[in-house]
Amino acid sequence: IDKPEARFGTMAELKAVVDAAHAKNIKVILDYAMNHVHKSSPVYAQHKDWFWPLDYNGKNCVCGEGCSWDDAYEARRCWFRDYLPDFDFTKQAARDFSVGNAVQWAKDTGIDGFRLDAVKHIEESWVTDLRARVKAEIEPTTKGHFYMVGETFTGDRDTIKHYVDPVTKLDGQFDFPLRMKLAETMLMRKGTLGDLDAFLGSNDAFYGSGVMSTFIGNHDIPRSIHLAEDTPLWSDPWTDGKDKSWSGQPGLPGGLSAFQRLANAFSLLMTTKGVPLVYYGDEIGMPGAGDPDNRRMMQWSGYSDGQKLLYAHIKKLTAIRAAHPALRKGTRAPLGATADTIAYTMTYQADTVTVVINRSDGDKSVSGVPSGALTDLLTGAAVSGPTVNVPARSAVVLVAK
Repeated sequence: IDKPEARFGTMAELKAVVDAAHAKNIKVILDYAMNHVHKSSPVYAQHKDWFWPLDYNGKNCVCGEGCSWDDAYEARRCWFRDYLPDFDFTKQAARDFSVGNAVQWAKDTGIDGFRLDAVKHIEESWVTDLRARVKAEIEPTTKGHFYMVGETFTGDRDTIKHYVDPVTKLDGQFDFPLRMKLAETMLMRKGTLGDLDAFLGSNDAFYGSGVMSTFIGNHDIPRSIHLAEDTPLWSDPWTDGKDKSWSGQPGLPGGLSAFQRLANAFSLLMTTKGVPLVYYGDEIGMPGAGDPDNRRMMQWSGYSDGQKLLYAHIKKLTAIRAAHPALRKGTRAPLGATADTIAYTMTYQADTVTVVINRSDGDKSVSGVPSGALTDLLTGAAVSGPTVNVPARSAVVLVAK
């Protein structure tokens, strides 16, 4: 718990990786799982009183079995599996040990932040204790803000928001509700993009000063490319996809349409406020069902035409995002939405970018964009507002000439 797993390398080697990243102006965030340890851990052997007992009033308190994932009390004490003892952070000694361990990892490695696992399954005091110690012990030395993003797998925005406060708790959380609305409307073509526009209107400022992490894929859900197929492989954006994890695993979709739809989802993520997460392999539309099939080895070569299209699109989007602070820090203003199109501007100081996305299988003419001469940053093409043509399953990212 205080040194890297030997098969991955040494602390010195990990520190060298962090230093090399910093030399390239890349920040490094470690994934810290504080909820539990393995039953073989010396910490559990030496301090069983720091952990909730597996037995709870005669119930085998495994999350989703004897105990609930969602009950406010049981969710904080249930074991994820019967071999993963769950810390009881109502006990000061257990909390001090765990928070101290997290702080020591930050000091030893020089990292820039934490991705904190399963936040709603621990005591809130663990989070506030960590923030206080980071402010007192880390930031005075680094002279920079230590970013902390949490994972709370739920569609309840109030629950997610509860932990978001850059001063006392987390800088942000993974925006699961946004991901699900984006998958539903942009990938699966359920409802309308007017529905998505309305959701964005309610979501843009919902988390206050928090800096949320936006995403379309992660390790708890099947690969998003399959929701973007002409006939989606699953009908519910919240599916865990585990029905195909071990048999009947999906292959790579053919053609371009699924990759174009996934590209559209990234067009929105990369042109709106937040910290976009690209789950490894999603930049090439890797296939995979639910865990563990969504953790296949990375495909490094032999890309299909669809994969090449998606990869080139995301590469272009990241360059555009880097060049325009409006896309990272700006305020979104809706320009209009229909069943199949959505348009908005992002503005930060003197920088304004207009985005129009078309999810349909045919070209769409979209009005309401700024008048005059414009350039599409994705293609370099010159266009004129206030009406632009957007090809099927594509987007334009416009700036004034």
